[in-house]
Amino acid sequence: MTTTSAEKAEVDALIAQLSSSQENEKKISSSPDATSSSSERKHIYIRQNSGSNSTAHKKNDRKSRQGKGRGLAKKGGGGGNFTWGSIGSELLDEYAEDFDEDDLADLQYNNAKEKYLAETASTVQLEQLKLIENFDKDIKPIIDEYFVNGDANDVAQSLRKFDLRKHGDGELLAYIITVALEKSNVHKELISRLLHDLNGIIFRINDYINCFNTLLTTLSDLSLDNPECSTDIGKFIARSIADKCIDNTDGKYFARYKGNVKCAKMQAALDKAEILVTMGEFYFLNNIWGARSSGFRPVRELADRMNFIIHEYYDSGDGNETIRCLKELNVPHFFHEFIYELMDFCLEKNTERAQQLTIALLETLTKTAIITYDQLKTGMLRLFDDMDDIQLDVPNVYEQLQSLIKQLEEKKILNQDITSNIPQKGRKRLTSGDAK
Repeated sequence: MTTTSAEKAEVDALIAQLSSSQENEKKISSSPDATSSSSERKHIYIRQNSGSNSTAHKKNDRKSRQGKGRGLAKKGGGGGNFTWGSIGSELLDEYAEDFDEDDLADLQYNNAKEKYLAETASTVQLEQLKLIENFDKDIKPIIDEYFVNGDANDVAQSLRKFDLRKHGDGELLAYIITVALEKSNVHKELISRLLHDLNGIIFRINDYINCFNTLLTTLSDLSLDNPECSTDIGKFIARSIADKCIDNTDGKYFARYKGNVKCAKMQAALDKAEILVTMGEFYFLNNIWGARSSGFRPVRELADRMNFIIHEYYDSGDGNETIRCLKELNVPHFFHEFIYELMDFCLEKNTERAQQLTIALLETLTKTAIITYDQLKTGMLRLFDDMDDIQLDVPNVYEQLQSLIKQLEEKKILNQDITSNIPQKGRKRLTSGDAK
């Protein structure tokens, strides 16, 4: 009995404990927190089971296989194989791409580098501007190089290295024109083109006006070295007006000098410029220094001009006039053509006088260094290469060439490096057919 009553008491205690736990669960379920947590669990359960069945995914299905998202294609349809981007991306200035951490770091570095270079470039450019201490030292080498290559852009780049603010009164332009006054018409034409090319890039209209005003007021001093400087300054003014470097609308440029000129040479320069401008023909003003003064003529025109000089020399025998004409051509890099034409003309003439005139002219040209040895060698080698063609017109050309080269070598006009390349007349080989 005692054991039975003890077991009954234990059973009653367990029943009471179970009933109390059930009451606690009812209280928790009736609270709002319990309602929200159950809804979240339900929401998560629904999302995990939304969309197509996880076991029924197709091979090429572009929808997310993790059950997330709205069921749209990746990257707006612009991702995956065989795709060139989303629709309309080619119209955007910059296409938004997905950068990883390394790409983003590179992008930030490049942007910072570009900003740094832009800031340092401006400061370095201001620090590196040079002051023009002496025109002859700093500017004249630039102009001399321009006379050789004719590249106005090179002059502009060289002048940008200097601080030109102290020479904005036209002093630099006046110096450039003064350099041209001492040269030939070819150089004056080049300077006129340079003034046009630098307009608006290095110099302004006021610079040109101040430049010519400086030149006009110093004509008395310039005429000591250049007696014709009044005419040349007038041509430069007219050419600058034609090239729109100076504004002469309604003749206002010349009007400022009316009644204010006391120097006769200054008045002569202004009258020359006004007469040329009044003619009003741009083609004439564009060739104001002469049609042949341009240093950029076609090769055929230069060759014809050299042939004309050679014919005049054989008619007159005046070597000094021939040298003057060659200098006016101003094409020392093309004098090998003159050597070729001179030798060819001599071989075609086939006379003793022609040989003597040719030897005398070549001796003068080489001793005075008007024609360099490289140009002489190039012209001779060109002649040697064309001997077979020349022989068609002059059958005994090889014999003449041997005699002429021997005399030139005795005069020490030609060296061994040229004479060793003299072509030899080919011998005709006899065949069995010819022997019969």
